[in-house]
Amino acid sequence: MPDWLSLDNDRLRLRISPRGGAIVDGYTNDGRPFLRPYQGKGAFDVAASACFPLVPVGNRIEGNAFSFRGRSFALVPSAFDPLYIHGEGWLGIWRVEAQREDCVELVFDKPEGEGSPFAYRARQSFRLAGARLDLTMSVTNKGETALPFGLGFHPYFPRTPRTTLVAPASGWWSERDGHLPGERIALGEDVDFSTPRRLPERWLNNGFEGWSGIARIVWPEHGLGLDIEASRALGRYMLYAPDSDRSSVCFEPMSHTPNALKHVDTDPMGLKILSPGESFDAGFAMTVFDLE
Repeated sequence: MPDWLSLDNDRLRLRISPRGGAIVDGYTNDGRPFLRPYQGKGAFDVAASACFPLVPVGNRIEGNAFSFRGRSFALVPSAFDPLYIHGEGWLGIWRVEAQREDCVELVFDKPEGEGSPFAYRARQSFRLAGARLDLTMSVTNKGETALPFGLGFHPYFPRTPRTTLVAPASGWWSERDGHLPGERIALGEDVDFSTPRRLPERWLNNGFEGWSGIARIVWPEHGLGLDIEASRALGRYMLYAPDSDRSSVCFEPMSHTPNALKHVDTDPMGLKILSPGESFDAGFAMTVFDLE
């Protein structure tokens, strides 16, 4: 299996890995990164990539367990974290179902067991059209019982001292121990991205609610900007900006609130209840533009 597949046109170029269903990196045709440059060395490391899928849920699940319709389900921590995080898709091997000049399509099958009660088929499509990159993902419940599912994407973007973000939201979640959401609170001034704003010079690892699905990132130093347009299914985002490394920022479109599985019986928080054979899909587009 190749370490990656290439997509390119006269505006953009990117590499895609079947390992983790990830985008390795993404550049304009003149070499400016619009996604984080790959951070790994040696064997491919999905955590060092530019973007990976969140399926069948995104972010951490408190206590590695949840209850749904009178049944309790256990989850096995799947990576470096003591909690089950981001599902299995980003840790699995995806099958290349189609590769064309402008598009790559990948499929991942997760059987029941193997760390979680979820059994599903996930599909991803990566399509280039000029300066636009379209990402879509779907998930189908292949199990024998209805379960709650969520989708999301985990892209890292370059961060420069003058980077600005626009991403209107109605509120956000504080962070508590274990990098879990605490309380939903009003936006503080330094995280109100309804107008272009630089990222605050502090740790951020928070979920934002009531997102319009529209965002813009601008890198004045590179003369480059990026417009994000998400489907209606992705009405939330996570913003991760570690204070130990200010070279990148993670902006994660998500269908559901972090840790939503712990509350699904009282409030699905954006999770979709899929009966056996049912599916749902989500996606977002990134369009790169030059600053005038």
